[in-house]
Amino acid sequence: MLIRHKLLLGFLIIIAITIPNGVIGYLKVEQSLTKIENDIFINLQDVKTASHLNNLAIHMKYYDEVLTQAARNYVFTGNEKWSNLYFDTEPELDRIIKEAILIGDEQVSLIFTNIDDVNSALVDLEHKAIQLRMEGKTEQAVALLESQEYWQHKDMYKNTLERYAKIKGFEYDNAYDMSTANLENSVRDVGLVLAEAKSLLYVGIPIVLLIAILLSYYIFKSLATPINQLKQTVEKISGGNYDVEFPKNRTDEIGDLAKRMESMVRSFRAALETELQLTLAQEKLKTEKLTAIGELAARIAHDLRNPLSVIKNVCEIMKMQYGQKDPKIKEHIVRMENSIQRMSHQIDDVLNYVRNTPIQREVVSLKDIILRSIEDLQIQKNVTINLPNNDEKINCDEQKIRTVISNIVLNSVQAMGGIGTISIKIKGYTKHVSIEISDSGPGIPEDILPKIFEPLFTTKQTGTGLGLSSCKSIVEQHNGTITVKNNPTTFTITLPRLS
Repeated sequence: MLIRHKLLLGFLIIIAITIPNGVIGYLKVEQSLTKIENDIFINLQDVKTASHLNNLAIHMKYYDEVLTQAARNYVFTGNEKWSNLYFDTEPELDRIIKEAILIGDEQVSLIFTNIDDVNSALVDLEHKAIQLRMEGKTEQAVALLESQEYWQHKDMYKNTLERYAKIKGFEYDNAYDMSTANLENSVRDVGLVLAEAKSLLYVGIPIVLLIAILLSYYIFKSLATPINQLKQTVEKISGGNYDVEFPKNRTDEIGDLAKRMESMVRSFRAALETELQLTLAQEKLKTEKLTAIGELAARIAHDLRNPLSVIKNVCEIMKMQYGQKDPKIKEHIVRMENSIQRMSHQIDDVLNYVRNTPIQREVVSLKDIILRSIEDLQIQKNVTINLPNNDEKINCDEQKIRTVISNIVLNSVQAMGGIGTISIKIKGYTKHVSIEISDSGPGIPEDILPKIFEPLFTTKQTGTGLGLSSCKSIVEQHNGTITVKNNPTTFTITLPRLS
């Protein structure tokens, strides 16, 4: 039996005895039920719309990355499969942006309108670059994709999506909070209605009082219990628990409402799973790209080492034969040797990063490792290095830890411009040992501080962007950590202490 039929039967019995009491009670209960159903439906519709917009935003980010990569790959390789991928994907991105503008509210539509404008500008630049590549103007096409205008649009696209995510996340939480609050208010209103109905019936004859009690109990069991169950379910959903059970055995309006809520939650959960799968796919793509770059870089580095060795030997021969006779020839030879040394250092960075050799542990003095690491470097006379007075024993691969310390000290020397002070400290704790290397340089800009350990990230014109990333990999091989902070610039290496 439907809820409205149950209520109508009860009210007809009461009306037969006392019409005023029955009319008042019926109107109040019917009004409360309508408000509950409307509030739940409206608020869950808001949640569903927010979920769909979130899914569209995720696809915007994904398709933008596909377009960018396809355009760049076509410009660099000329392979038509990338241009085909680009022109197949572009209409889909345009479609989802237009859909987001259409279904969003005024604020959200404005954000996606901005994204649409930026996307149009990016597509125009990428079309021009593809056209230039088709005409054989590869350098102009590459310059267009590396231009400041292009990357400004890319940053605007990314920042606008992030702004939407923040606003949308705030509205989504509010939507759930509002749904829970409305349910609580509705249940409270029903309780007030029942209390007022009982008060009206208490003034009647004992039979009316008995009927009122029985009907009140019946209504309470039929309405309050399932509504409370729905309220508890919505509270669980608002807390992030989507594995909830909805009442499925009811054939009335509450049962129908439960089915709709379950369908909406299932749709939202599917959207979250889609987001997770996209994130995993993006991480996998990034890993595969870095692997391919690493393999290519390793082959190039190996191919360059032999010619560099030949050039270095020729320089040594020229220095011995002509260096003492002609100062200008000696000056040119020194310049060549410095260039060879810089190239060899960059090749070593690449090989150290792509090699995945096992560590050869042995118990060594940490202070000795620091001293040998500094001896391997050519430190300018204007650089002062304060060494630690204490010492600790650690179980490690000495050569790899020396590489880490040498790399960080060399970075500090370069950051100070060859003038300043470097302080190295050893600190022992209960379960680990830390090495702190600080310098008197100007510090690392705060906007790039979180990125310095990322592969291929560098601020040096001649750097590879792999030195600090290799250091991080070596330290993690030893079950340690490496961090950096400013004021002063300090690198902290933490390693397990010898038991």
